[in-house]
Amino acid sequence: MPSELIIQLQQPNGDFICEKFDNFPAPKSAYVAICFTNTAQAAQLAEELKVSFINAIQNLGSVRSMPSCGSSSVGFDRCRALSVNDNTKLLVVVTDGLSNDFAEPAILGWTYDKLPVVKAGIPVTLPTPFEEINAVFWKGAIDEIVPTLFGLTGISDIEQRIFISYRRSDASEFAIQLFNRLGQEGFEVFLDRFSINPGVNFQTRLYQELADKAMVLFVETPEYMESGWVQKEIDFAKKYRLGLYVVNIDNAPKVKSLDDEFRHPVTLNTARELDPVALDELVLLIRQQHAVAIYRMRNYLSTNITTALFDKGGAPQTDPNGFIVVADRAGTNEYSIWATPRPPVVNDYHHSDTSNQAGRTMVMVGPEFMEQKREIVNAWLCGKTAVHFYNEGEILELCNQIYP
Repeated sequence: MPSELIIQLQQPNGDFICEKFDNFPAPKSAYVAICFTNTAQAAQLAEELKVSFINAIQNLGSVRSMPSCGSSSVGFDRCRALSVNDNTKLLVVVTDGLSNDFAEPAILGWTYDKLPVVKAGIPVTLPTPFEEINAVFWKGAIDEIVPTLFGLTGISDIEQRIFISYRRSDASEFAIQLFNRLGQEGFEVFLDRFSINPGVNFQTRLYQELADKAMVLFVETPEYMESGWVQKEIDFAKKYRLGLYVVNIDNAPKVKSLDDEFRHPVTLNTARELDPVALDELVLLIRQQHAVAIYRMRNYLSTNITTALFDKGGAPQTDPNGFIVVADRAGTNEYSIWATPRPPVVNDYHHSDTSNQAGRTMVMVGPEFMEQKREIVNAWLCGKTAVHFYNEGEILELCNQIYP
């Protein structure tokens, strides 16, 4: 069945009002409860965060529907979504720093995932169990937190990986500034100056790193297209549908093959860097674009798989764990297919191997390009688990295996 979202917002009396959204853009369904510390300002911030999150998922195709409870006001610990075994459960705690008390004491007994949300620069001490959880901070507006919610609910990925494409001769200072700042924000960033050791095949390493990232950040400068590598990086990113985002420096000539829709103009200071406010704005935009890029890559891959299965006469469904489930024509053999938009890692194999139900054949479908060493590790993991791997170019082969 398609994924759904149950989202609850705390009311001033401590109860929660429930809302439901079908076609939730994540492999698994999710239950998100948003609460706040006992001040009017924190309550307003929680409302703003809920609205921003709902707007974001509706932009990705989610549709509002009626929850089974009829949107009644109940304590969050009595929501029916808590009884679902395989959904993501997340409690978001919004505080303005003026109070550490909660209108609903039962919140302190929450045993699932927790996310404290705090304005940067405000000292906050939350009661157990929230003081042990790493908070997420916002600076200008609380909707900056939405990409984090995307990651924690499975729309995108907790791991944020980005490739910076730039020209050393006229963008080094800015590229290094962005590399450092994104690293502080939790991104895994590829920048050739720091990421390629001497003696390594440059082109092989570039393609390996591009394939492992969800998004490429292109830094447009006057000398950008003079590099022979730039067009190769653009072509690779487009061929494998990586997210694209362009930072245009000081009104530099635009690369014709990159669309204005994903272009952000900036002006550097005399040190050839961005001022702090402009840097904050850019990092927020990058986080938002990265979250959407992961969703689009996974959705494209999953759609290709289900379409190919339908074309062969199958009736694929999505189970609560996010697997595409289909049976052969005789109905005697079932297959669970996990789609991963980036080269699979150990967690993908662990999730697939430990989710095996009723003797299903476990299959993983990943991107078509994989660097040779990664292919060797991938083959080794297949041998250590009961998971069969197909790349995107082998989807038809997989369908023919299920429906000979």
